[in-house]
Amino acid sequence: MLDLRLLQIVDSAFPLGGFAFSRGLESTVKLGLIGDQSDFQKYLHNHLTQVTCGEIPFINSAFRTIGEGHEHLMPIFNACNAFLTIPAVKRASVVQGRSLLSAMRAVYPDLAFAELADWLARHNLSPHLPPTFGACAGLMGLPHRESLSGYCYMSLRDQITAAVRLGLVGPHEAQWALRNALARLDDAVDSAFRLEYHQAFRSCFALEIAQAHHSRLYSRLFQS
Repeated sequence: MLDLRLLQIVDSAFPLGGFAFSRGLESTVKLGLIGDQSDFQKYLHNHLTQVTCGEIPFINSAFRTIGEGHEHLMPIFNACNAFLTIPAVKRASVVQGRSLLSAMRAVYPDLAFAELADWLARHNLSPHLPPTFGACAGLMGLPHRESLSGYCYMSLRDQITAAVRLGLVGPHEAQWALRNALARLDDAVDSAFRLEYHQAFRSCFALEIAQAHHSRLYSRLFQS
């Protein structure tokens, strides 16, 4: 049975601040790499691939390690900080990870989120979203695979919301694109389910270039 707490934390009403970040979609559009609905669908496919190969490994490791003690999380968070090389993407990851921890402390004060946040701060570790999400899901006792699916859904949801705000697609077209992207989600999660943090990699280089270009946009709606 689906744990309804997972639906809560991946819902758009949960205060993670994802609405402020397009993860490179805005700069991709401004560079002319997305021109129509078909291009946007391909972009969502690449985005999902990027999430599964570059973020899920950190979620997996944090999820599986949180029960062994906080000290085992240190190489995971350090590696994630080194893995994210684009400044805007790195800042967005830290802001959302910090927001997640803050929300979890407020909503679930009976669980050990305050201890996790204090430990990260004490060791000067940046609370990047992927390992923070994995650690939080582990502390909550959420099912592993369903947590990965929820994370991917959350990321795709933010992309279609950003696309609508940018005027790239309408609400109905965006939901149609999301439906098609979700059809690939199970296979994507399966492909990354056993990957650990040291196996994370990037595969969509055009997306990386677009993300790096974001800070040089003349005007922009999103922070990244």
